[in-house]
Amino acid sequence: MVKEDIWNYLMSDKIEMIGVCGMGGIGKTTIMKHIYNQLSKEIKPLFDVIIWVTVSKELNITKLQQDIANAMNIGALPEVEPKRVSVLMKELRRRKYILILDDVWEKFSLEEIGIPKPTSSNGSKLVLTSRSIDVCRSMDCKIVKVHPLSNEESMNLFLVNTGHGVLKVPSLEQILGDIVRECNGLPLAIAVIAGSMKGIYDVAEWRNALRELRDHVRSVKGTR
Repeated sequence: MVKEDIWNYLMSDKIEMIGVCGMGGIGKTTIMKHIYNQLSKEIKPLFDVIIWVTVSKELNITKLQQDIANAMNIGALPEVEPKRVSVLMKELRRRKYILILDDVWEKFSLEEIGIPKPTSSNGSKLVLTSRSIDVCRSMDCKIVKVHPLSNEESMNLFLVNTGHGVLKVPSLEQILGDIVRECNGLPLAIAVIAGSMKGIYDVAEWRNALRELRDHVRSVKGTR
C-alpha cells in the first residue's frame, strides 16, 4: 500500500515533494529502491534523469552536491560554493528530474544546495526518506508513513528468510514466536536474524539468539 501511494504521488501533477517517514529498519530505503528500479525499467522514461543520493546523519553539503553531479554525469563541480550551486541549478533546471534523498536527518535549504524546487510546471519530483516526520514536514513534503509489520506479516517474512523447516521442530515454536515479537515489526531486523538462523535446528542455539536479541533491545532502549 505504501509503495502504491508513493508511486501515485510521483505520477500526480499536484504533489512535487514526498517525505517517506518511519523508524530505522522499517523498510523506507527498500521501498524506494523498488520504486527506483521500477522507474528505471520504464520503456518510455517518465523522467529525464533519476537521481539517488544517500545523505546520512552528518550532512555534508559539498559531498551531497558532488553526489548529485556524479549521478547526472556532470563531473567535478567548481570549488567555489556559489559556482557549485549555480552549475547544479542550471543542469537540474534543464531536465525533468526525480531526486531521491535517502536517510535525511535534518532540514536543509534546497536552494542552498543547488536544487530547484520541484513544481507542477517543471514536472520534477523530490522524495526524501527520514526517521523524522518533523524533518519531512519542515521541508513541505507530502507525508507517507511506513508502519511496522503486523505479527503475522513478521512471521511470514521470518519464515521466508529462515526456511519453513523450523516449523517441523515443535520445541522451536515458542522461541520462534518470541524472537519475531522482539523484532518489533522491523523488516530489516527480521531478515538479518532469520538469515543468521537459517539451517539451524538446535533449540539451545535458538534460545541463545533470543537472549542476545533481548539484551540488545534492552541496551538500545537504555540509550534513548
